[in-house]
Amino acid sequence: MKIAQVIGSCSAGGAEIFVKDLIKQLKILGHDVELWVSTRIEDVHPVNKQNLDFETSFISELNSYNIPVKFLNKRQHKDWRKTWRNLRIQYDRFKPEIVHAHLERTTLHVAKALSSKTIIVQTIHSSVIDFPFLQKYYLNREITRYVAISNKVKSILINTLNLKPEKIVTIYNGIDLNKFKVNRENNAEVKKIISIGRLTKAKDYPNFFRALDKLMQKLNKQSIPLPYVIIVGTGEMEQELKALTKKMNLDNIVSFLGLRQDIPELLKESDIYVMSSEWEGLSISLIEALASGIPIVATNAGSNNEVVENNVSGLIVPIKKPEALAEGLYNLIINKDLRDRLSKEAMKRANLFTIENCAKKHVEMYKELISHSR
Repeated sequence: MKIAQVIGSCSAGGAEIFVKDLIKQLKILGHDVELWVSTRIEDVHPVNKQNLDFETSFISELNSYNIPVKFLNKRQHKDWRKTWRNLRIQYDRFKPEIVHAHLERTTLHVAKALSSKTIIVQTIHSSVIDFPFLQKYYLNREITRYVAISNKVKSILINTLNLKPEKIVTIYNGIDLNKFKVNRENNAEVKKIISIGRLTKAKDYPNFFRALDKLMQKLNKQSIPLPYVIIVGTGEMEQELKALTKKMNLDNIVSFLGLRQDIPELLKESDIYVMSSEWEGLSISLIEALASGIPIVATNAGSNNEVVENNVSGLIVPIKKPEALAEGLYNLIINKDLRDRLSKEAMKRANLFTIENCAKKHVEMYKELISHSR
């Protein structure tokens, strides 16, 4: 099959990383694939060298698999007509049987340019739908099949967009487990806590910081050493969050590492993984943590409870409840037996989220759509 995957940029977001791994696996399975990208990083983050370096690495990795990456040269919030024209040019050159768009903004452009030409698939990557009015009253007519990344997202699509269940297929995100699997031995003492994700409102880092404040008070009373906290990621709230840690007197234990490409090593070196999000899709970062076996405490945001089974493969706590997040962290810190049990079950659970299985399910869907279009 000839398949074009379309994303907004080659950034370090979970959706973009997932698409990179998916398209590599589709190539391994013998399909003719290309990646079409709306915007270059320099037009989104012109002064952020980490993001520019990530884009270079992203493209190089795909090129090493002989996967072409074609830019549509769209500037942020501009060049709509040029983008539509460039999409048609790429389509006429490559003639894909499937065009698979990711994230709502990108899908709007794909539908406008190509709806009369080909089968369009859209993956919804979040439990919060962008542009719900356009999605409901325009895109629903143009999209052949929706991919929901979890059962929670499928339910939201049915209830919010009035989609028929048969128009949606649920396919869990997947990762390359081999990058993250280790023979994990938890340390007797928790020395380092890690959180990975974009520095945006969705990730609700203030909730994490309030939990840390409560945790510090509890640990200090018991003379338990305070763990060091590292936060991996960049985003529009970076300066605000750094200022908040200083205001809360947390800057002596919290470090912002920025964008990193050594995530498996960072997870291996850390003792607890925290996700404090207010909303999520099906988090790639959470799946990576699961695969690494690091003890997890995560909020019940989005589809997190479909990734982590509470008190089996990790701890799930309510969103926006710093006292609950602090309690989860405290229980992991003081109880190595709990950490060991959760680690063992987490690595078993991760087998549900392999990129190989994910790609095979995509191929089955593509073949079905093509057969019905003939």
